[in-house]
Amino acid sequence: MLGPRLWPRVFCTTANARLARLFTTTRSIRTSGILTTLDIPTKAAPIITRRLSQADDHSVDHEADQQFSLNWRGATPQTVLIIKKANDTNVDSALARISQWLHTEYPQINIVLEPPVFDQFHSTLPFVHKIPNGMHTEYSRIIDFVVTLGGDGTFLHVSSLFEKQVPPIIPFSMGTLGFLLPFNVRDFQLQMRRVIEGSATLLPRMRLMYSRFKADGTLDKSGGVNVTNEACIHRGTYPHLTTISCYLNNHLLTTSVGDGIIVGTPTGSTAYSLSAGGPIVHPLVSSMIVSPVCPRSLSFRPLILPSSSVVKLQVHKKSRGRATAYMDGRDCGELLQGEYIEVRKSPYPLMCVNRSDLAAGWALDINQLLQFNRTFSYPHDTPFSDDDPNSREE
Repeated sequence: MLGPRLWPRVFCTTANARLARLFTTTRSIRTSGILTTLDIPTKAAPIITRRLSQADDHSVDHEADQQFSLNWRGATPQTVLIIKKANDTNVDSALARISQWLHTEYPQINIVLEPPVFDQFHSTLPFVHKIPNGMHTEYSRIIDFVVTLGGDGTFLHVSSLFEKQVPPIIPFSMGTLGFLLPFNVRDFQLQMRRVIEGSATLLPRMRLMYSRFKADGTLDKSGGVNVTNEACIHRGTYPHLTTISCYLNNHLLTTSVGDGIIVGTPTGSTAYSLSAGGPIVHPLVSSMIVSPVCPRSLSFRPLILPSSSVVKLQVHKKSRGRATAYMDGRDCGELLQGEYIEVRKSPYPLMCVNRSDLAAGWALDINQLLQFNRTFSYPHDTPFSDDDPNSREE
């Protein structure tokens, strides 16, 4: 490292006027002017403890007992990763504002951006760090918590960056729907302080782990991946329906002829599974959802299984069409007749910063964002909104 170098005050001019900021920094940099994560020490894992409710009757599980609190061991976190939605000037402006606020209020915290985002912002935010190309393990080594700016897709992208345990995530809604994102970016200072000071509430979102096998039972090396929403076998672009055998704990449950089968989480119950006719499941209900995609049989209904289940989806040896495995919407390759995937609960849930009153927030979200039980006769209003004193006017 070179000695400290004082950056001059600079006015940054970009296509978006809101990115122009005046800043001063005394961070040391390399000769190239690029800060990398190689200089950041390995993180110390925080203490995550289960919250205890104040309910008088402890014979019944209380919602608060299923959420968690964050403790930074008497210190402050040292590194934050900011993930943003691509090609959105409002998100770009928010990233710049949050980064500059963090650098001013908590100069000891290192700010890390993904390589493409770093290249975009390095000239205006010279104090941010870059993950070196090809060093994917740096995310797990140094990141203490993650900030997402975008929609549900941006939130899901975080899961793919970490092989096992994912640091706590603060999701800010700046996308199209944002059902998984409880916070408005206007409140970023309050929510960031809560996380940094260790007073935030964490909601564990169950994930799935899928493994892929060849027809002879040989484990494919591409397996062992954690997914947040769903694992799915689908016929993809093939014109014929695919035949899939579904096993529960090694017992044949059913054989389906159709477009495919989804195995989802409670978090994924409002994603592809919902579009396929599956149920909406509360995030604290530890379970797995099996939903058929356009089955030929009308009697194949969605199922909710215990989270301890192991579900096997196998392309039947007599299936006319092949199939493709999809994990959280990502194409994971073709499955031939006899090949299969196994899906089970992952030991690494997503720990998400959430509202302290989860029930109120979840009920609000399914009504306002998903328009739950909205009738045709009241196109502009919920017919019984007066029943809820907490309902907000549109």
